[in-house]
Amino acid sequence: MMAVGWRGLSAGDVSRRLGLAGEVMARLAPVSRVGGPEVVLPAEGVAARLLARLGLEEADRESTLAARPDVRREPELWWVLDRSYRLLLAQMGQRRAGDPAWRALPDRTGAVGRHLFVWVFLAVVPQVRDYHAAIGLTDEESWDSLSALGDELASSRRLTGRAGLDATWGLPLVFTGVGFRLGRLGFERSCPESGEHEFLQVGESVLNTHVPASRTPLTDEACDASFARAIALAGQFPERVVGFACHSWLMDEQLTQYLPSTSNILRFQRRFTTFTDRVRADWAPIEHVFHRRFDGDDVPGALLDELPQRTTLERAIVTHLRSGGHWHNQTGWLRTH
Repeated sequence: MMAVGWRGLSAGDVSRRLGLAGEVMARLAPVSRVGGPEVVLPAEGVAARLLARLGLEEADRESTLAARPDVRREPELWWVLDRSYRLLLAQMGQRRAGDPAWRALPDRTGAVGRHLFVWVFLAVVPQVRDYHAAIGLTDEESWDSLSALGDELASSRRLTGRAGLDATWGLPLVFTGVGFRLGRLGFERSCPESGEHEFLQVGESVLNTHVPASRTPLTDEACDASFARAIALAGQFPERVVGFACHSWLMDEQLTQYLPSTSNILRFQRRFTTFTDRVRADWAPIEHVFHRRFDGDDVPGALLDELPQRTTLERAIVTHLRSGGHWHNQTGWLRTH
């Protein structure tokens, strides 16, 4: 097929040939009305340096470079690549309610499909870096924010045993400038509240707070610095930011039964004053602490037998599950204005 062939493909052609899920096509369908420039990928040498700058481990850098999309060989994947790129540009700096996850492409798309969104994110780096500068992020904060790509690729590879990206919801937010990292913590702009809410009034919003995996301890001093920087940055946003929210298993108050009151996790949890939206999520500590997954609602006993018990936290997670308990994601709220 000629290089221009991908432009003549219809959404139906692409969906049928690649076996794309309905939610993938629903995400891409409006793009034809968005317009904008076609995607241009960085040259191989530039891409290699960029991947290193974004914190990719060597294995992920190698697999990404080996899976570079080719417009002639994979016109359908290039169609997805181009529309995903233009969608990111159209949504730069915008947080939309109900943003869909970017679901992993079907296995039939091979290594190129597993790495396609990595190339989308690489293509938009110049634009998101410009946006970061416009909202006041420092150069270091900008690169640190974008290094979420390296973190997620490494996590996906360890969880699935395969190179490339699994489904992702966080990276599209990072590469539209909506999610960013400020020191030890990550933050994400949210849509202003438009109706009745037990914590927010109409027109108010919060910064969603994340605790990225890190070798750096979650100390009071590090968190203080991150929250202070976030408050200063939020003053430049058009929405009225009145505080912070954190939806995580780290907000599960059952942790107080197992961890000492001086633990960094509990000190972080106690920053939040109100807790809502409690949802069973045994998978969360299993995935985030042990980098393992399981099928079904209950953690298999055989998996619990395999998990290491080196730290107080690891022992707490397993002991609680063995006793018939469950872990929960919960939203903690902290109001600053």
